[in-house]
Amino acid sequence: MSQKYALITGASSGIGYSVARILAQRGYKVLGCAPEKDLSGMDSLKEYGVVPFALDITNIDQIKKAVEFVRAETGGRLDILYNNAGISIGGPATEIPDDDLVRLFNVNVFGHIYMTKYFIGFVIAAKGRVVFTSSVAARVPLSWIGAYCASKAAIDSYAQALRVEMKPFGVRVHSVITGGVNTAICDVNFPKSFEGSRYDVPGLYDSLKASSTMSRDVCIQPDEYAKQVIRDITGWRDPGFNLYHGARAYTLHILGRFFPVWLVEWGIAFHFKQLKPLREVARRAKKTNTA
Repeated sequence: MSQKYALITGASSGIGYSVARILAQRGYKVLGCAPEKDLSGMDSLKEYGVVPFALDITNIDQIKKAVEFVRAETGGRLDILYNNAGISIGGPATEIPDDDLVRLFNVNVFGHIYMTKYFIGFVIAAKGRVVFTSSVAARVPLSWIGAYCASKAAIDSYAQALRVEMKPFGVRVHSVITGGVNTAICDVNFPKSFEGSRYDVPGLYDSLKASSTMSRDVCIQPDEYAKQVIRDITGWRDPGFNLYHGARAYTLHILGRFFPVWLVEWGIAFHFKQLKPLREVARRAKKTNTA
């Protein structure tokens, strides 16, 4: 029973890759999963002993099959279930294609719920930890990624309810409110054209660019982030439900929780160059309504 086990989703790149590698270096037997098309991203993790396998967390049948694979590898115990996989889709909240909305919530919300549902018995057996990668997007209205914000708020809320339900079993649940981390989560996640959109105005693309580079501009490196989170979740002391890591994570949490909504909205709009396009949209809307 001295061997510890961890299962990490989205382990082919970014945060998941760093968490998998560092846990393996610290003696955990780590199983890392990603969709088949991304599996090659974990090839270099094999030298650390990480066991990569293909899994689409939005596919319940694949998850059920993975349960037996993980049972064979771990004896039915997980000290850490790290629900990390995530995608970001940007654009005006009311204009995101239906299929993209479904995919976003399937990965960022339902996939984590499915993984937790089918693997929680393993975590209970080890009196382990369930960790969710949430975001400052759950706290503040970040420009042009309203659906992503909603998905991160949803999984944070689910995790908080789960925390109470898992206490009788000795299982700890954590949701990491993630600030700036130098990953590709927001790279190229906006439509190439906004022709026909009510937001197709001067200044829109500058604002979109500011939003899409937010995880690159003010950030920490994935390895540093992973070390901070691992320190929290592997210690004997319970660090609490929400963990705050990544650039400006706690600052944005405080802003979102305790400052007036109008002030937070203005500050975010100013920072992400949203004021100019929104004023132009308002001007055109007024002109249309009075025509």
